[in-house]
Amino acid sequence: MSQTYQTIGIILKQNPFKENDLLVTIFSPEYGLIKAIAPGARKYKSSLRGRIQPLVINEFLIIKGKSLDRLIQAETKQSYPKLSLNLGKLTISQYLAEIVLNLALEEQPQNELYDSLNHHLKTLENLDNNLSLYPYLCQGIFDLLTITGIAPEVNSCLITDNPLIPNFHQSHWQVGFSFSNGGLMQLSAIHHNQKIYINAKVNALELSFIQCLCHGLLDQILPTEKYSESIVNQAWINIEKILKNYLEFYLGHSLKSAAMIDFALNYQSPIPS
Repeated sequence: MSQTYQTIGIILKQNPFKENDLLVTIFSPEYGLIKAIAPGARKYKSSLRGRIQPLVINEFLIIKGKSLDRLIQAETKQSYPKLSLNLGKLTISQYLAEIVLNLALEEQPQNELYDSLNHHLKTLENLDNNLSLYPYLCQGIFDLLTITGIAPEVNSCLITDNPLIPNFHQSHWQVGFSFSNGGLMQLSAIHHNQKIYINAKVNALELSFIQCLCHGLLDQILPTEKYSESIVNQAWINIEKILKNYLEFYLGHSLKSAAMIDFALNYQSPIPS
């Protein structure tokens, strides 16, 4: 990087820094994660104040520093104002941003991850508020895991390598999910002497949904007419919890935004504009 550089990026996080400054984390398709000081941004009359809010995309002019870069100019290119009008959408967007914050790299081009995050934010913003948001949250999580190379194996048994085919004929049929092994396996393939810990079990409906997420086929399984709305919704809730727990196992710590999901997605009233 040169001493002064220009890049487009989305604000993932901001924190107070000293008396009048903000420490912002920017995610750029060219440079990955950038931490920069926004001088005077906490002042009421600052030109930066309204432009460096979380999930706002700016064209930035930045001075390279020894430890922290210094943000000197920001020109807003895009934002997602309708996300803040719905608590569920807002919380999901914060959740996805936190995932990127934990998985993205510094000083590395990451165009695909950047595009995926913005794609899911735009999709969320335009969704009908009457739709269940869990499937779209799960698709967003799975896509980010896939792009960063840590998506679980969901199509083949990790032990036998046989294809995993949902068995809808047996009501109690399940497969096991092992976080440490990185995916799903047939429970019948686990021998008693094998030291494999199963963190969660997945039924046929949940497996079919997860496999659709893997192939980006969410729209093809909505709506699901064979099952009641409550059964389908519970399946998505279970999938979200499994993916969240799997990611937190990988990271070694919890995700703050994820803790709010159940409350936010069951809160019916929109946030006043």
